Amino acid sequence: MVGVMNEKEVAVGDRVQVGEDRGTVLYVGPVPPTKGTWLGIDWDDPLRGKHDGIYDGTRYFQARYETSGSLVRLEKVQHGQSIINAIQERYGGSGQIMDSKELEEIQRAINAPLFMMVGFDKVSEMQSSFDTLTVVGLREHRISNAGDPGQLEKMCSNIVELDLSRNLLKSWLNIYDISSQLPKLKFLDVSENRLTYKDCNPSDLKDGFSNLEFLVLSKMEYSWEDILNCAVMWPNIQRFQISFNKITSLSTPPPGILHNLKILNIEGNNILHWSEIEKLGTLPRLEILNASNTGLTHISLPTPNTLFTSLKYVLISGNFINNWESISELDKLPQLEELRLRDNPVLDGISRETVRQIIIARIAKLKHLNSQIISDEERRGAEIDYLKHNGRMWLETAVDPKGRRVFNAQHPRYKALVQKYGEMEESELTNEKVALKANLVRIRIESKDNVAIEKQLPLEMSLRAFVFLAQRLFHTGSAKLLLTLVSSKNPLLKIQLDNMMKTLSYYCVEDGDIVKVEW
Repeated sequence: MVGVMNEKEVAVGDRVQVGEDRGTVLYVGPVPPTKGTWLGIDWDDPLRGKHDGIYDGTRYFQARYETSGSLVRLEKVQHGQSIINAIQERYGGSGQIMDSKELEEIQRAINAPLFMMVGFDKVSEMQSSFDTLTVVGLREHRISNAGDPGQLEKMCSNIVELDLSRNLLKSWLNIYDISSQLPKLKFLDVSENRLTYKDCNPSDLKDGFSNLEFLVLSKMEYSWEDILNCAVMWPNIQRFQISFNKITSLSTPPPGILHNLKILNIEGNNILHWSEIEKLGTLPRLEILNASNTGLTHISLPTPNTLFTSLKYVLISGNFINNWESISELDKLPQLEELRLRDNPVLDGISRETVRQIIIARIAKLKHLNSQIISDEERRGAEIDYLKHNGRMWLETAVDPKGRRVFNAQHPRYKALVQKYGEMEESELTNEKVALKANLVRIRIESKDNVAIEKQLPLEMSLRAFVFLAQRLFHTGSAKLLLTLVSSKNPLLKIQLDNMMKTLSYYCVEDGDIVKVEW
């Protein structure tokens, strides 16, 4: 049974639970004119509370957000239990081994499609005898401490993989007390705990994590500074998942920190600029980088490139990359073999087959694209089609040095493809001028400051891609834009362009129309 807290057990800084909601105690004491003890809780969910710690004109504590704090009666709050009790609760009887549904939940929690699960397929072999446990899943078991000293090691010292995500642990000291008793521990997930490291010296704890190779710290509200401050604890970590934290900028890891890292997942952090990602380029063994859903708009690598010398697999889906030059920059990565690229504006309005051909032609060493193998035959076809589709512009810039420089910047592999296959004959080139002209529309884009820019744009351009274009034209950064279409034939006709998934053709945009941009 879950106990409720009494006044002797509760203290500021403790992690507590009410129903399914978790929070940190920031106040213990009276709330006049009522009697009894109240707890001031800063909830993990910023919308769970009612205020920021001020109640009836009195500040009792300072919550992180305006609506993440509330005052709760002591008797309503559930406190944590030891990992010993949790293991007994989870694996203590027959029929308590992990079933397939629970296994799937843990796989989702640790992003198994990217990080291969090691040992979870052996869950069915578990016995109720605790010393045979090698894979232990204790997500959402209200764990707050290691229990009595030495008890965990005596009870089940053979644990290799441990999931402690979404519990009531409050400090890395708690994690150390657990991991230091598990000499075989290689995988650890402590996601969705609020762990402080400021009550200890992290470098003093590294002996407790000496065998750890795979660590998951998702949804911890950590910054990159927090990550580096803690990283001294994990000298041999090879796989690291820090997705959906509060990382907005990066810095080059100091010598000896994360130097064994092979796989890094930074998905879901609001990083935005590739110049920040570049700071990871000195990690000597990094082979897999997941930078999906980070807000990236472009990619740029130095020439010659000395960064990411071991990187083989890049994931950049769900970003805001809107130019093909960024995709070509990936060709500078000397070991790149696999790419996952979906849901970026640069792909809008182009068939999946054409997108695949363009990417293959632009990145020479790619062997897998979006989890599909690239055969030698497919590569040859893609590269020849790329030569044909861009051959006319190549010929037209032959006597135009400035135009050729622009062409080479847009198509950096084209010259190498010409050397590989030879120049296309005039009869082989794809004549797209007529079709392309019919698919373009000239519009006037006006800012709220009456700055006007004329652009010829494809009718199949999505509003999402148009927004990024307008943000660049008017230097608005990532500000949310309000778009209004004004008809050239009837200036009184104004249409709000508010569906980012629709195209210009969907809104019947015509030559001479005006799109007003406000922010």
